Amino acid sequence: MSARTVSVIVPVKDDPRIAACLASLRADRPPGLEVEVIVIDNGSAPGFSAWLEGAARGDGVTLLRVPEPGVYAARNRGVEAARGDAVFFTDADCVVRPGWFAAGLAMLERGFDLAQGFSGALTGGRTAQLIQARYAARFRRLRAGSPTETDTRNLAVRRAVFDRLRFNEAYRRVGDTEFGLRAEAAGFRVGYAPAMRVEHAHDEDLRVFAAKQFCHGWGAQRLMTETPGLPWRGAQLRRWERHGGRIRRLPGRRALSRGLARGALLAAGALDRAGERLPWPAAYAAAAAIDKAALLAGHLAFEPGDPEPSPSGVLGRRLARD
Repeated sequence: MSARTVSVIVPVKDDPRIAACLASLRADRPPGLEVEVIVIDNGSAPGFSAWLEGAARGDGVTLLRVPEPGVYAARNRGVEAARGDAVFFTDADCVVRPGWFAAGLAMLERGFDLAQGFSGALTGGRTAQLIQARYAARFRRLRAGSPTETDTRNLAVRRAVFDRLRFNEAYRRVGDTEFGLRAEAAGFRVGYAPAMRVEHAHDEDLRVFAAKQFCHGWGAQRLMTETPGLPWRGAQLRRWERHGGRIRRLPGRRALSRGLARGALLAAGALDRAGERLPWPAAYAAAAAIDKAALLAGHLAFEPGDPEPSPSGVLGRRLARD
């Protein structure tokens, strides 16, 4: 494709880090390419919404409002308003690296319909480093163009895909994964674009990370249950798809889920407190075990008809951006 206009969709809820995100988008605009940035205020408090009006003001930036919190509904609203031949997605707590637009468009030029970029870490504390290392493990064996699950933290999509598909607004999490898997099942090409990079501000609290992973596991299990046969790419998810049904039929499944979730949260708190005292290999091994236990707990907790869990609910305390 030879894109002349691209759209960037950035949902935000009460997150002032969007100012840095917008600055990075403005700095990366390639000459000769029209870039429209669509910011969707998704249920922010009145004070933040008033601040955002000034922060988002600028050439090529459109501010929309979707008052009811729901990030996939917000993204769909952005898609409806977008004029671009390609639609890029990132998050308010990310900054794009130089060459982001060029790298995403280059993948679409090669015939891919969805280009999944790589996300680095914006902050550098021990907790952020551990979370980043767990994220990066997904991409260690991938080459440019390899099929992979999609993440709207860093994604470029050919406009034609949205003529057939939208994000599932009933989901709180995993909707971007579902979108990419359904796109691939519909015949669109999904490819990894390692040169398309953003930096993400990770949580500095491993308990929050564990709670989010529990919710991701729950969401992935719902997706496997409701839409069997999707082309899962991650090795752990493919194994769970093959064997998860038998595991879920084991007696005491719900009790096992609660125990795993509780253990993951306790271990996450202990690892946070250990800080820099643990050698990196031991800290990473512990973070990997926490990650896998929380995901497994979420898979085991899923029951058709149950409401989708939130990190706030898992933690038992209200998070500002849930």
